[in-house]
Amino acid sequence: MTIEEISKYIFLDVKNSHGDIAIVFGTWNTWKESIEKAADLYKNGFVPKIIVSGGLNPNTGIIEGDRMAKDLEGLGVPNKDILIENRATNTKENALYAIEIIDHQIGLKNIQSIVAIVKGYHARRALMTLRKYVPTNIMLKAASYTCAQYPFTKDNWYKTEDGRKMILNEVEKIKMYLTQGDIAKL
Repeated sequence: MTIEEISKYIFLDVKNSHGDIAIVFGTWNTWKESIEKAADLYKNGFVPKIIVSGGLNPNTGIIEGDRMAKDLEGLGVPNKDILIENRATNTKENALYAIEIIDHQIGLKNIQSIVAIVKGYHARRALMTLRKYVPTNIMLKAASYTCAQYPFTKDNWYKTEDGRKMILNEVEKIKMYLTQGDIAKL
C-alpha cells in the first residue's frame, strides 16, 4: 500500500457526528482529549448520551471509565447522560462491554447510530470492532481527535518514525483481527 492508500484507509473522514449515543474508548494516557471531544459533541447537541469505556490502567492505577465520567461531569455533562463501563482493557472489550450496558440500560433496539470517540488513527479499527458486535441496522460513525502524545494525522503520520511505526502497526492489527474474526469489514 502507498502512503496515500494507507492514509485514506486508516484515517476515516466522517463529517456527521450526530448519534443516539457516543462511546468514548479508553485510551490509557490521553483521555483528556477524548473527554473534551465527547463534552463538545454533547454540548453542541450531536449526542444525548455518552458511555465511557475503560478499566484499570496498569500504568496509572486509574479506572478509566470512572475517571472519564468524573471528568465529563466537570466539563458540564450531567451525570444522568453518562453511562460507565469500567472493565475493558482493549478495543474489543470496550465494544463488547459498552454494547452490553447500552442494551441493558437503553436497549439496542432504541439505537439507530453510535458515534465512536477515538484517536484519529484508531477510528477504522474501533468501527470495525463495533461492526462485528452491533446489529447491522445501527449506523456507526467516528468522531476522532488528535492529541499531543500521538499527534499523527492523515497528512503527517509518515513524516516521523513514531508516526510510521504507529500507523503501520495499526494496519497490521486490522489484518490480524480480521483473520481472527474479532472485527468485521466496513
